[in-house]
Amino acid sequence: MKSTGGSNPHTESGTFRYGLRMSDPVADSVLMFVLAIVGALMIFRLGFEFSKVVFPEYRPMFGDFISFWTASFFVLEGAAAEAYNFALVNEFQLETFDQGELPFLYPPTWLMVISPFSMLPYRLSALLFEALQIIALVVACRYFLRDRSILWILIVFPAVISGIIHGQNALLNTALLAGALGALDRDRPVLAGILIGLLSYKPQLGILIPFALLAGREYRAFASAAVTTLLFAATSWVFFGTEVWRAFIETIAFARDWLESGHTPANKYASILGWLRQFGVGNTAGMIVQVGFALASFGAVIWSWRQDLPMTIKGSLLVIGACLSTPYLLDYDLALLVIPVLLLIQQGNETGYLSFEKFSIALAVFSFLFTSLWGVQMPVTAIGVPSIVLFALVLRRAVVGQRAGFGRTSCPA
Repeated sequence: MKSTGGSNPHTESGTFRYGLRMSDPVADSVLMFVLAIVGALMIFRLGFEFSKVVFPEYRPMFGDFISFWTASFFVLEGAAAEAYNFALVNEFQLETFDQGELPFLYPPTWLMVISPFSMLPYRLSALLFEALQIIALVVACRYFLRDRSILWILIVFPAVISGIIHGQNALLNTALLAGALGALDRDRPVLAGILIGLLSYKPQLGILIPFALLAGREYRAFASAAVTTLLFAATSWVFFGTEVWRAFIETIAFARDWLESGHTPANKYASILGWLRQFGVGNTAGMIVQVGFALASFGAVIWSWRQDLPMTIKGSLLVIGACLSTPYLLDYDLALLVIPVLLLIQQGNETGYLSFEKFSIALAVFSFLFTSLWGVQMPVTAIGVPSIVLFALVLRRAVVGQRAGFGRTSCPA
């Protein structure tokens, strides 16, 4: 049975506060306190970023958006292939923003999406880019959540706010994946496939998706995603031609060298490999551990999608597995984790929380304070903790639900 959306667990017995069912005074207090303190710090940091609209002497607001705006500029100048010419891009950024070394490493599909943005001045363009992402995320989460009273968690979740601060596309990534899961839950596989196909501009996030769809017998969604991905790429080829795709392919080796050479600080990485580097673990040993987590994620996703479990569980495992599987993941990419957090809380509100579940959610969120997400430079961070803790929580729920024999709409505690 598919969910219909819009039902509210407040009609059930129990006390609710701010959309969360109160089940244990200590756990409730810890979770609310963590969400409040972490959210307040991140919102303060976001306020500082917006203050750059008034104080132009500060560095450009939403700094990483410089890369997108620069690439867009070259497209509108009729030199799209030059967006992949790092020397030229760096020179332009230094002259225009007094800040450089922000290469454009995305495929031409993303180049097509952001190409109109340099038609506006940088600040207005950056604000529009962020506003559109925020709208997309809210709409997608309203679509895939049955309990919309917990949407406020979006504005206190650290990696969501960090995605805005950085000027990255983290919120759009989250919106597309959330929308796809909601569409699958409502038996709209073609729409789900379209949203997944549009996410192909960020290929490292889609490693597990085709396997999950096949394991879950979501063949129409799989076909729709494949067709959308091909059409998306073909459309960018029609717009830009072969030269731009050739330039992108040639820059793949540069991108790998850039990521491995230390240009991106180690404390910015959120993958298992990148996190271990902070502790002095070499690439070979780190990659072995990374592969181990990838295989564990793969196994958990395939197993869960073959079971008659609710999308709350299967979707959460897929999202967290995507974060644990790729070696290239930066801290703001963890905005994706707001999906399993929202779904865990929704599931807990509906069927009860498992022991230590609220404490664990609080730990996952609180650990973001010990990262560089909110501007504090830490040589060693806790950036790997949220993904691992949430993965364990959701897998535990999946096992409980499977053993109890409950189907797609429930997984009682």
